[in-house]
Amino acid sequence: MKGIILHGGSGTRLRPLTFSGPKQLIPIANKPVSQYVLEDLISCGIKDIA
Repeated sequence: MKGIILHGGSGTRLRPLTFSGPKQLIPIANKPVSQYVLEDLISCGIKDIA
């Protein structure tokens, strides 16, 4: 099975946090939001991730 992580939008509701970078890289507990999604896919056994 293939996993796809979709990232979109400009993050206007998260301003001023998104003025300097994309919302997917905002750290929560010292990890970017994208890393939580990636770890969940890996824990489910999905190895082919785009």
